[in-house]
Amino acid sequence: MGAWHSTYANLLRTRFSALVAYAELLEDDRGAARELAQSATVAVFSRRKAPRDTRVAEIACREWMAAHAAQDPGAAGPAATVLMAIDGKDADGVRAILKKSTPQHLPEPSAEDITALRTRFAATASAYAVPGAGVNSVMAPAQAKHRSAMLSAGVGTVAAVGAVAVAGWFGLNHLPNLLTSANGTTPSGSASPSATALSVTWNPLPESKKVLDDFTFPECGETYTPASQAVNGITPQPYVTIESDPEYETFVMVTPGFVSEDPDPTQVLAGGSTYVITLDDKVVFTTEDYDVYLDLYTVNNPMGSASYGGMGFSRARMCDVQDERVEFEKTLEEPDWATATEEEIEAYSEAWNDFDESLGDFPAGTYKVYQISPIVFGEQLALGKVFASEQLTDLASLTYDISWTNLAQDPRVSPYCTGDKYVGDFKCDPPADVLKEVLTREVDPSTVDDTPSGLGISEPLEQVVEATEE
Repeated sequence: MGAWHSTYANLLRTRFSALVAYAELLEDDRGAARELAQSATVAVFSRRKAPRDTRVAEIACREWMAAHAAQDPGAAGPAATVLMAIDGKDADGVRAILKKSTPQHLPEPSAEDITALRTRFAATASAYAVPGAGVNSVMAPAQAKHRSAMLSAGVGTVAAVGAVAVAGWFGLNHLPNLLTSANGTTPSGSASPSATALSVTWNPLPESKKVLDDFTFPECGETYTPASQAVNGITPQPYVTIESDPEYETFVMVTPGFVSEDPDPTQVLAGGSTYVITLDDKVVFTTEDYDVYLDLYTVNNPMGSASYGGMGFSRARMCDVQDERVEFEKTLEEPDWATATEEEIEAYSEAWNDFDESLGDFPAGTYKVYQISPIVFGEQLALGKVFASEQLTDLASLTYDISWTNLAQDPRVSPYCTGDKYVGDFKCDPPADVLKEVLTREVDPSTVDDTPSGLGISEPLEQVVEATEE
């Protein structure tokens, strides 16, 4: 599976209860709410451009559920109320989501109404819920549709393992702030710069690239036993979760983290998407060809990422089976998705499942995971904290594409957006001067940490896989 699969699996396994709680505000029936939540995940991950992380995926599912519920007679008003109370949307934000289903007279929920809805949401979300048909059964139709969408777009089947957000960004203590604007951000560029403030534009990649220029990823099969490396006393420390499902392949979730001897909480701007994995000290997986996603992390906190969480991988992503996978793709004929029957789609998906299963378990031995993280200070870190204070926390996505961030709703950006999020072809392409203005903020010089940026390397995180008995 590709990047979308790891994000999808993480959403179902860690945030499904919250999706059901949100759906129950719309449906007022637990069974119907579960069905609505499952349908939302299938719809969102059937798009050509699936969400890059769990946080963005949850937002998309919420919006899809509200829009879908609002199509029923009499349900548009409650859907608008939920968007206002839970998601902090204003009138324009509601109209952008509900479109033709937007009620002629929008509701005006009182403070008491908002508190009551949030309290109910929090209570319901705390009750554990899982997809009624199981994780893999829910994912199956989205898998087929997503492959179809990717094919029709002419970009092929997704093959890179990518973003998996840290679970629980939308935890009960992180509900949207109703005092912010509809897009969750504070408008920028409207005030004249003060005499002492620094005007800083978001562009952390050059600093990150400079740090990585002196690092060479090891080759598959190469012996790799690096010493750990700290930057200003901060050392990367990954966390690993192994997801095992009898109906599907074993999936390994690697979440980035950072530690230091200083107990005081601090934030760093760092990369959480670069790793090297070895088996008995021989390289079996690297992220050499992947983009570096920079985000804010809280040091000494395993749930410390604002939005981006690293990556997931399965047996099929290891170095030794890549040639085999490429050859298998050549032998498998893709169905005509416009006319394919359910049986043909099922057969195609089953063929991929059989191939993944044929690879067997992870080979026995001692695996070591190394997190390789550029750690950036200076003006970019200070700007990242400003963005976070505005609840613009999807900095990893913002670095590459403003389209799927909250800033896409900024009135300076929205005129340059085309397509539809629900279809999956949504794209914002503002002129360079507009993009620069939207990504620029005033930064207090006293908040700028002049520590030189550097490359952090974690201590190896070990996981022993025992040999299976024949």
